[in-house]
Amino acid sequence: MNTRQQHLLKKLMGEDQPITGSELAKYIQVTSRTVRNDLKEIDHLLKNQDAGASIESIRGQGYQLEVIDESQFKGFIKIMLESEESVPVEPEDRVHYLAKRFLLTSNYLKIDDLADELFVSRSTLQNDLKDVKVILKKYNLQLCKRPNYGLVLSGNEKQIRYAISELLFNRTTITSPESNQEDWLLPVDQMEVIKSIVLNQLKAVELNLSDIALNNLVVHIAIACRRIESGQYVQLMRADEDDIKSKREYKVAQSIIKEIENALSIQFPVVEISYVAMHLLGTKLFLNEENKELKQHLDDSILATVDKMVKRVESQMKLGITEDKELYAGIAIHLKPAIHRYKHQMTIRNPMIEAIKVNYPVAFEAGVTASKVVEEDYGIEVDEHEIGYIALHFGAAIERTKLQTKPKRCLIVCTTGLGSSQLLLYKMKAKFGNQLTIVGTTELHNLSNYNKETIDFIVSTVPLPDSIDIPHVVISTLLGDSEIDDIQDMIDYNYSSIVDQYLIDDLIYLNLSFQKPSEVITFLGEELINKGYTEHGLIESVMAREKAASTSYGNLVAIPHPLEAKSDKTFWTVATLKEPIDWCGNPVQFICLLHVADENSQSLEPMYNTLIRFMDNRKLIDELLQTNDKKEVKELLKRM
Repeated sequence: MNTRQQHLLKKLMGEDQPITGSELAKYIQVTSRTVRNDLKEIDHLLKNQDAGASIESIRGQGYQLEVIDESQFKGFIKIMLESEESVPVEPEDRVHYLAKRFLLTSNYLKIDDLADELFVSRSTLQNDLKDVKVILKKYNLQLCKRPNYGLVLSGNEKQIRYAISELLFNRTTITSPESNQEDWLLPVDQMEVIKSIVLNQLKAVELNLSDIALNNLVVHIAIACRRIESGQYVQLMRADEDDIKSKREYKVAQSIIKEIENALSIQFPVVEISYVAMHLLGTKLFLNEENKELKQHLDDSILATVDKMVKRVESQMKLGITEDKELYAGIAIHLKPAIHRYKHQMTIRNPMIEAIKVNYPVAFEAGVTASKVVEEDYGIEVDEHEIGYIALHFGAAIERTKLQTKPKRCLIVCTTGLGSSQLLLYKMKAKFGNQLTIVGTTELHNLSNYNKETIDFIVSTVPLPDSIDIPHVVISTLLGDSEIDDIQDMIDYNYSSIVDQYLIDDLIYLNLSFQKPSEVITFLGEELINKGYTEHGLIESVMAREKAASTSYGNLVAIPHPLEAKSDKTFWTVATLKEPIDWCGNPVQFICLLHVADENSQSLEPMYNTLIRFMDNRKLIDELLQTNDKKEVKELLKRM
């Protein structure tokens, strides 16, 4: 039973009532046809294994697990959980397995032998090899064929090692004693010896690495050990090797390699010292807390790039971060080894990337914007894993601004005289304390005398003209409980008002039929341009943003958006699809095309928080996908 089928059986075990095929398909995010086939296989297995259970198909209701003998069924589950499936079943797992086989051997592998090994036909294996070749091509590697011998991996040894590392880190994050992910590199005890040696040597010279950077280095050394045993050696350009030898990290690498040679009885060629030193140079080194030595350790060009990065983000997103010295220091320290990694085509995997994209979208967008400066200044292409690390620094800066957030500034408009306005003023001061700064009280006809840039919202005892674009709430002078809640909503910026502010009925499209993300983006972009909401160039800008990093965040949701503003307004365009489509590896059926204006008088943090709240609510997403009514879409979103 493969992993997907186990999830299906688990779902059926937890249900008291029949569940439809379409619900199960949504649960594991596959087609209804795949669910039907899987359920047939599970039922066949249950009967063959005499598991004391079967899967019943109930007409008009769905599928239900019927357990006839509890003890037999529990025995079956126990055996299923204890047995490990050593042969990969799913195409993705087979491709991963095949890539690993070619990367870790210097010998020829025959197609028929591999097909027998995986219990698949020759034609199935040849289809899997097409995907393997695509993966290997990313690292400038290829499979070479020789008649009567089979296939063998061909390419630069350094690139082979980085491919191994990338493949490994795609499946795991940090090495731990409990993890067996590295067993196919070296035995666990040898991995622990390498890790201990690296830690001791780094401590001796007061070089600090993050946990992820440390494990990255340990794995790369293990890869070197494995391939040295096969007689495969890394090659560096003479200029690169001479440059690395002059660095402090080279001496540290010498000490690490010497101790590993003694511990593991292995002989490293001299060039391997440069290889390890390269990784020390390519990991993040922390300076003292005050960063007093920052300018001594960093080139002026890096500091200039960081300055441009922060200023461009501030120009586009108005985050209030230009005075944050910690932000400048953090990015500068990160950028130096990052540029070194790119110079030597060294990969780095960010195990937090999906969490960063979903939970810190504002910071991630700042990372995307800032990465464009790095690309312009150094002529390199920054991938989303590196963007994620840059985003963490902006996220920390955003959190620091919250610590310094000033109270909301409120203006009271009252038409019934000085006594009433003063009464209202003191009531509000007593109720909201330091949550509010009341900038004054005024009559309606004097409202124009106030600079709207100095006011966050207005509390008024009379309705205000439509020409007033400052957020406002109308209350009575007596200030009842419901009106207190209305004011609190203004302070907290409630979700209902955000939906009304950013989502227009005219920009809701339901049950569309498209097959590709580019088709969805093109349709929505043309609608916005034709209706006059944005300028031309929107579609190209959204496509460019997708190229930088996918905007599919899981849970069937994608939030595409342009790199540059194409309108002076911030708004959402919402669309649902009849069927999910593949969006860079994630199934997507709900799309919110987000447009953020160049100039925003208000913070976008509440809006992004609303989108996060929405993305995490699978029940709400399912309800939205079922409706054909635009008004219901808005009402459902307001109910979050």
